Amino acid sequence: MVTGCIFCDIIAGQIPSEILYRDESVVAFRDISPQAPVHLLIVPRKHLTCPAELTAADRPVIGEMVAVAHKLAVKEGISEKGYRLVINCGEWAVR
Repeated sequence: MVTGCIFCDIIAGQIPSEILYRDESVVAFRDISPQAPVHLLIVPRKHLTCPAELTAADRPVIGEMVAVAHKLAVKEGISEKGYRLVINCGEWAVR
């Protein structure tokens, strides 16, 4: 966990959030400022600021994130019509 990281704080339970899924590698929750009717965030428990930081040992977490996205899309009733997955890398990714 990294001090001052909003996602680390959510994972640690220091910031309230509607947690939809959690396991040993990822946590999923609703975005507090949704940009779509269904806007969920799926983050790795290990603090990573960019996929470029993934080590060989970390790479399976991306697959886990995609699998969880599909599970949640089914649960939210959007899997049939389609959904979008986005991975941000660095502060400019969200501008």
